[in-house]
Amino acid sequence: MKVYFDESGDFRVPKGGGPKFAFVVGIIIPEPASEKLRQDFQWFVGQLSRSEFIRGEPKGSALTLEHRRVLMEILKSHDDVMIVPVSVNLGAQGAGFAESAPGRIRALIESNLATPSSQMTVDERKELAARFGRLNAAVLFRLFSYGIAVFKGIEALACRYHCDKFHPLYESITIIFDRAVKAGSREELVLHAALPGWIANWSRTKPLRISPEMDERHPFLVRYGKREGERWTLDLGTILTGGIAFENSRDVWEIQLADFVANTWAQAISDHEGKRGYLSLFRDLYRKSALPDGTWVGVVAPTDRTEEVPGPEHLGVFGRLGFGESKILPCP
Repeated sequence: MKVYFDESGDFRVPKGGGPKFAFVVGIIIPEPASEKLRQDFQWFVGQLSRSEFIRGEPKGSALTLEHRRVLMEILKSHDDVMIVPVSVNLGAQGAGFAESAPGRIRALIESNLATPSSQMTVDERKELAARFGRLNAAVLFRLFSYGIAVFKGIEALACRYHCDKFHPLYESITIIFDRAVKAGSREELVLHAALPGWIANWSRTKPLRISPEMDERHPFLVRYGKREGERWTLDLGTILTGGIAFENSRDVWEIQLADFVANTWAQAISDHEGKRGYLSLFRDLYRKSALPDGTWVGVVAPTDRTEEVPGPEHLGVFGRLGFGESKILPCP
């Protein structure tokens, strides 16, 4: 099972306050579905005009509205392929919170160096703290958004891909990001080191959802599950260790597809007033979303608390559009 992620929008926090969104969207592609999807993708790219390429590469930001509609039809024709959209409200906490976040994370890690860790040595944690401290707020919030997207991607695998035909595919789960910076950069090193711990901490206060179809005999839980009291948790270290990769979109068609979908999601959410035609795409996007039924937009925000709060009022239109729409699911 592979999940490809790309982003749309920038992650700079607005100085004036108020909602501002950036988006990270994953696309789940089980191996048996890959070849037919690749053929459809290549056909689709062949229909694009020259203006929909930037420096020789097809780009989501350049797609016409009509071609986005064709893209939705292709996605709907692949039952086993789902998207994992994350809409990040960068203005929820204000510029002061953002500017102080790298230093506060560094101080938090350093304050816990005396606490034993089975995952990292003291020196490794010191180096991670220093790397966090050297990030700017926009980069930190982009990495945070990646972390949330991976959290939702793993949850989607556990909720939407539970039926028999996917059992042989659990052996290998790979998370692939579009490479926005050069290999071995500080951002990549921080994400590799911090991602398992981030998701483990989030899942303690908001446990990962697991399909009710799964029990202790289900191969996903046999491989990745841990029983804690009355509930199951997932061994994120086993899932993520060695399973995170960065690739260049120019070389990987799946990341190009993730870029198309991420930008289309961003355009649909940004067109909440319906003035540019993109809002009409939302119903199809929702039908392919692996998020829980009734989770229309999947809004999250960088914060130091894990809690659910109401989203901006203007997003209510998406609940009205999605209400009554049935998902196109890989498992009936």
